[in-house]
Amino acid sequence: MKSNDFSKQLTKFIMKLEVVLAVCLAIGILIGITDILRYLALIFQTDIAEGYAVFKKFLGFTLLLVVGIELVLMLLSHSNSAVLQLVLYAIARKMLIYSETMLDLILGTAAIAGVFAIKKYLMVREIHVNQEGYVFSAGEAVQDVNINTGLHLPENIGQTIGGVVCNLSEETCIPVEEGAQYETGNIQIKIVKMRDGLIQKVLLKEKEYSEKQHAN
Repeated sequence: MKSNDFSKQLTKFIMKLEVVLAVCLAIGILIGITDILRYLALIFQTDIAEGYAVFKKFLGFTLLLVVGIELVLMLLSHSNSAVLQLVLYAIARKMLIYSETMLDLILGTAAIAGVFAIKKYLMVREIHVNQEGYVFSAGEAVQDVNINTGLHLPENIGQTIGGVVCNLSEETCIPVEEGAQYETGNIQIKIVKMRDGLIQKVLLKEKEYSEKQHAN
């Protein structure tokens, strides 16, 4: 029991540490925006002969900030889609700035195609279980869940299903544990699987649908 409590506390500490790192990255990105303004001034002052090299550095620096922004989103959301989005931008930056031959472009294009293939065919998606609802990974983005299910899970209380559950747990004082149930709007959320104090799978279903099933 004590070991389980320590694991939960360690997990909370790590999540808070990730938030701190995300804030530091965000501050660094804001500072980096001032360098973009300097690059713009440099482009304006540079003659045509050296303009290409300066613009290439400007583009590389800008895309690097974009990658940093995606990294911040990944740290905050823990979403599978955020990870793939980060990889996609990193590949695009590599292609645009450092590709020198046709082989580089072909490999970069293949890498981007691989990211889209992973997102379409390998990412965990909805699973219908005993006609009760949808089982999702806790790291699934709320927006993706709404698109794939037609549910209207509020996107202002968490970017991922796990984030929504944690926020609802704090609001309702219902502990995060297997079997715990929460409600938001007309959606019922149930934790169906946990591991090492972390939420793994959750079941989503509409309240009206659940009541009809119970009446039958």
